[in-house]
Amino acid sequence: MHALRHLFASEAINEGVDVYTLADLLGHDDPAFTLRRYVHRVTGAVEKAREAIGRRYRAARGRRS
Repeated sequence: MHALRHLFASEAINEGVDVYTLADLLGHDDPAFTLRRYVHRVTGAVEKAREAIGRRYRAARGRRS
């Protein structure tokens, strides 16, 4: 059962569920506990962050033109 719970938590984070919502779903009072216990390095997180920041930067530059 723990393996299924771990898989659920990891996949939820990979799909963009925020840690506060995930903590609520898992019944945790402290989102930091959720991160420590269930969430490990997210696949492709660095690239996703770069893309998101790049989109915001391009959009901000486009508004200034």
